[in-house]
Amino acid sequence: MGKNLKFSKDKDLTTGSPFSLIFSFAVSMMMGNVFQQLYTVVDSIIIGKKIGPLGLAAIGGTDWLIFLVNGFLIGLIQGFSVILGKKFGEKNEKDFATYYKKARLICLVISIVFVAGLLVSSGLLLRLIGTKTEAFSYAKTYVDVIFAGIPFLVFYQFFAAVLRSRGNSQIHLMAMTISSICNIILDLFFICVLNMGIAGAALGTVLSECLVMVICGYYVYTTRKGAVTTEGKSTDDISVHTAGSSAVVQELLTVGLPMALQSVITAIGGLIVIRCVNQFEIDFLTGYTIAGKIYALLEIAASSYGMAVVAYVSQNYGAGRHYRIRSGVRISVLMGVVTALVCSFIMIFFGTEGMKLFVDEATVSDKIFVYGQEYLLILGIFYPLLYVLYIMRASLQGLGNTLVPMISSFGQLIMRVFCAVVLTLFIGYKGIFYGEITAWILADLILIFTYFLSVKKQ
Repeated sequence: MGKNLKFSKDKDLTTGSPFSLIFSFAVSMMMGNVFQQLYTVVDSIIIGKKIGPLGLAAIGGTDWLIFLVNGFLIGLIQGFSVILGKKFGEKNEKDFATYYKKARLICLVISIVFVAGLLVSSGLLLRLIGTKTEAFSYAKTYVDVIFAGIPFLVFYQFFAAVLRSRGNSQIHLMAMTISSICNIILDLFFICVLNMGIAGAALGTVLSECLVMVICGYYVYTTRKGAVTTEGKSTDDISVHTAGSSAVVQELLTVGLPMALQSVITAIGGLIVIRCVNQFEIDFLTGYTIAGKIYALLEIAASSYGMAVVAYVSQNYGAGRHYRIRSGVRISVLMGVVTALVCSFIMIFFGTEGMKLFVDEATVSDKIFVYGQEYLLILGIFYPLLYVLYIMRASLQGLGNTLVPMISSFGQLIMRVFCAVVLTLFIGYKGIFYGEITAWILADLILIFTYFLSVKKQ
């Protein structure tokens, strides 16, 4: 490996204790994601206090639409990181540079296409998901600003994925910490000082993503500029139009698209569910939204374990060290279950207190807290299932199997929609809550079965 190619924080995950490697990587990701979710929570708290329950309901009604878009883009880029991690594990820096440059070009193209298409169709999309009339103007303003900032999201995710593929989680942590603090300050300034309302909340989010993009992008650019391969050739000389580049694009999309579609399938289920939620009273939508914010905050550790496992498995798979994959996944599942039980305790016993941070208790209906706490109680009882889902899905993705995780997401969609549309006819709004649980159960069964078949062949 050329001396100029060293990322100062690169980490080889093919040697050393699996527990230490995965845990330290996951903790770094966790801390970064905590800060990311922190500003999301602060957004909601400020909106709830300054704009009121209607503002919160508007954001809650757009969550799944934004997840549909962001999930596709992030899933696609996560697929790119699987291939980059494999090339890093193989110690093939020439191929790493080739795939990196081609993936960067794909990110530029999809940024332009998505911004243009979504800004034109945002109103139609909001009507399709049944956005309440009284919350429509808030919701459209919010999603338009978020969609305009998609290029920042895409390249922030891409540069962070490049770093993760090389075992580097420290730069992303630093960037997320700085941007989250900046976002909180911007929220207070835009909403409380400039009185920009819901547009200010969205603008703060977009600008914070821009800051992360700049920090991660600058680090990737400066450390890769002038890098050399093992043959002593500069990676700067590798062109995106080299021979075989179409095969590179095909491989990137073959791995990335199933991961992107996996998020799309999940989001479609969520959009159908939110359409059902919108049919209930505004207090239910508000309580559901607030509980969802707490749920998302406690989900951070699960997604962080998933990112760590993808990096660990892809590197070891590239290095041909299959025995390390099995031990690493076992350890990850154990860590995940223990963490999930802690989160369950928080949701069950402190859920109501957490919800009170988002709205002024004296000015809202008590029904908001009743609905929200009931949702958190059901989630908390079954929460370890979600952590197992994240880890098993990441294990298969790291092995290059992105098809089965996509199929598992389709299974989740079926369960969520069935419960929201059919089960609610028998047990009312609780059917929506149980849709989440049944989705986890079916996905876990599919993923665990496939994982054991995969490792048995190795």
